[in-house]
Amino acid sequence: MTEAERRARDLACNESEAFEKALKRTKEEKKMYIDARWHTEPEIEAYIKRMKREIAELRDKHDNECRQISEYDIEVRTLREQQNVNDKLERITANYTFAQQRQVFAEECAEGIQAAMKLSRSETVDAYEKASDALVSEVADVLIMAQQMRLYLGAEKVDSEIQRKLERQLERIKTEED
Repeated sequence: MTEAERRARDLACNESEAFEKALKRTKEEKKMYIDARWHTEPEIEAYIKRMKREIAELRDKHDNECRQISEYDIEVRTLREQQNVNDKLERITANYTFAQQRQVFAEECAEGIQAAMKLSRSETVDAYEKASDALVSEVADVLIMAQQMRLYLGAEKVDSEIQRKLERQLERIKTEED
């Protein structure tokens, strides 16, 4: 929880506590001095309902703002992590030749295929969990190598092809649904 979220929560809690104390005092006295005049019990109840509604609206607004702050923090953290990954990938691709990494890419793809097939043959829970962990590791290796191939071959060119193929697949799905 960020400092701003903590302050907002504390403020909402303090306002709520103060309101509850005032409510208790009001119910005990059966009168309340509001806006330069004394109010009757029905007026007080109406005022209390209105104040509760306003506090609820403020809490909703506060919760929404906190959610937006959290989403922003997640986006910033994700962008930083992606930049960190990109920096590492660029360092790796600068150190090896395309031919070297192309061969490693093919090997990692083959290992990924083997891990996927082994998972489909798992007969026990233990074997399935072990094969699943192996597949996760191989998928990570394949993705790392695919990102390196993207840099070697040209990120814009590969990204454009990815978009074209995604759109094509969505069109196929739409056709199947119709």
